[in-house]
Amino acid sequence: MRRLQNSRAPEPDDAALEGFDRAGLEGDAVGPVADELPWLRPFGADIPGLSLATTFVLNEPESTRVPRRARELAGWGRSLDALLLLRRYLAEEPQNAEVRSLLAELLDEGGDSEAALEELTVALSHAADPVSVLVHRGSILARYGRTAPAERDLRDAIRRRPDHAPAHFHLGLTLLRRGLGSDATAALRESLRYAPDDPDATYYLGEALEAQGDLPGALAAMERAAALAPDHPRTYKMMGRLLDRMGRTDQAMVMHKKAREAGIR
Repeated sequence: MRRLQNSRAPEPDDAALEGFDRAGLEGDAVGPVADELPWLRPFGADIPGLSLATTFVLNEPESTRVPRRARELAGWGRSLDALLLLRRYLAEEPQNAEVRSLLAELLDEGGDSEAALEELTVALSHAADPVSVLVHRGSILARYGRTAPAERDLRDAIRRRPDHAPAHFHLGLTLLRRGLGSDATAALRESLRYAPDDPDATYYLGEALEAQGDLPGALAAMERAAALAPDHPRTYKMMGRLLDRMGRTDQAMVMHKKAREAGIR
């Protein structure tokens, strides 16, 4: 039968059977493969997914490099690596409140709210400007139903910086969770006074107005929220509910349809 020769099944080497080594006659050994990343980096912007190289900043101090690198790792889905990086840094620089706040943020995103609260409490004792730490801790406390300490933190932040819109916003959410629609409305309006284009504050203002029975005012707030964030389905869903309550059924159906369409984009 005829035999075919290819690179995987060569003809028998008679010289090798006689003890002669022919490796030296077959050319140089293949060297190590060169790093291909430098060739790919010019096209990295066109490749979706992970970056091929970490952003490099000349003479960047570690106090900014570590948080930036941690955010990159978290964005790539490597949260454990990000947490480890931050903890290693804090072991040597325990008084860096900004890095500790970032650690708390990642812990909270991972579902460990108690550890996040502990880190924020430590950060609060080292922060030169504790307002953002107070707001962060207050927002977590309110989310888990601990509204009394949350309100204390948020009012403390407002006392220190009355024009801080996030403090007013989270205070409004906290009061809304307690069923205090009128007080929540006042806090959310104050938030919008300093950040008038905040779609979240506008949306929750609508919820607070609805809780007080002001359906036209709630609808106007929702229309404004939809204009600020047109791709958010919750706004259209809320508008549909308000229109149903106001007896405007045909318009409500249009809003419910918009909510479904926005939800599948």
